[in-house]
Amino acid sequence: MATELDEDAIAAIVRAVRKRLEQESAPVAPVDRYAPPKDCGGDAGHACTSDPRPVHSVKDPVFEAMLPRLVAATSSQIAVGHTGGRFRTDLYLRVREGHADARDAVHSDVPPEWPVKNGLISLETRCSDRDEYLLYPNHGRRLSDTSRATVQAYASTRPDVQIIVGDGLSPNAIVQNGSASLSALGAALQQGGLRTGVSFFVKFARIGVADEIGVLVGARATVMLVGERPGLGTGDSLSFYIAINPKLDQDNAEKNCISNVRPIGIAPSEAAEQTVTILRRGFEAGVGGVALGLGWGRR
Repeated sequence: MATELDEDAIAAIVRAVRKRLEQESAPVAPVDRYAPPKDCGGDAGHACTSDPRPVHSVKDPVFEAMLPRLVAATSSQIAVGHTGGRFRTDLYLRVREGHADARDAVHSDVPPEWPVKNGLISLETRCSDRDEYLLYPNHGRRLSDTSRATVQAYASTRPDVQIIVGDGLSPNAIVQNGSASLSALGAALQQGGLRTGVSFFVKFARIGVADEIGVLVGARATVMLVGERPGLGTGDSLSFYIAINPKLDQDNAEKNCISNVRPIGIAPSEAAEQTVTILRRGFEAGVGGVALGLGWGRR
């Protein structure tokens, strides 16, 4: 038997439904792991990640209430709106800021005391300064004569994994995220039963310099932590490069890379865990890179 509802009952139901819909469509704040480190910005370095940006009006959105949630979940340029054929002024300024972050990261430097504090032996490539490093990439793929002699002193160590840190195209990424990444990697390798020798820091480093170091010490594999080529506002992003059976001028297709290691990207512990997985599979198969068929998140 149907029950008739009076106007007050119907109004109460409508209010309850509207309240539920409003709660479901409310903006969701970013989770803590997206928050920038406290020492970013100002004299300590570049901004690392920008403040939350406004949600501009988007013409005829399918689900307008979802836009704030999307903006809160990613630093990607979405829901930015436009004025005619141009960006809005605040977005244009943010793009300029992001470009400045990237330029600053490329021309930043790792302080000379940083390798010492992190227990690394300092080396240099054949580059005499930052300009030469940027103009002549091959000079950053080989050690200087003095540094080569330093590494040769450890030729008999033959570690399972040779750890190398290179400033790369974003020294700032090493300053911001290198220590945490080194600590996580060392713990993961130790737990995985993989033997490491002394670890090196290379100034003016390209990825290829890890090949020479790996060959000189007779390592089964190298893992290089290096500052990534910056994009807009990503001057703090670090990469792990893994090479099985290192050899001079080893093709990048024979290497594995875990990139975007930073506070709003992949956590150092995640990158370290995946690195050990890649190393184990690589040692079993005798190959790395594309031939290994193992990418991020694959088991």
